[in-house]
Amino acid sequence: MEKKSKSFIKLCAKYGVDPNVVPEITSFEQACKKLELSPTNLPKVGNLPARHRKRIIADFKLTIIAEALRNGWVPNYNDTSTVKYSAWFRVEADQKRPSGFGLSYAGCVFWLTSSYVGLRLLFPTSDVAEFFGKHFIKLHVDHHLLT
Repeated sequence: MEKKSKSFIKLCAKYGVDPNVVPEITSFEQACKKLELSPTNLPKVGNLPARHRKRIIADFKLTIIAEALRNGWVPNYNDTSTVKYSAWFRVEADQKRPSGFGLSYAGCVFWLTSSYVGLRLLFPTSDVAEFFGKHFIKLHVDHHLLT
């Protein structure tokens, strides 16, 4: 097991997660380094409307961060015996972001299996999903809200 820094252990305590199961990835740049990618190689968004550019970049960054945090684990929807976790959180609406959002789901159809979270943002443990949702909330805001 890799030794975790004191600041990372403190950060995990703040988020209520076990630092022993969460990889020490606290930035997009660290995720890129782990995956041997260049953090400057971002999607080209210059031809898109300005209001959509942040979302595309945030989606790319979240996908890379999630892959690094999964530490080689690949979710498989065909394996129903394996639990898969996603980040659930709420962003309050304000004057700058009047829409706000919350991820929640309720259903009463028992013969249907569905998911509203793509494989790219699933995790093997609830602690990793919780860390991803809380620590990278600014990217989630850029991804989900018009800002």
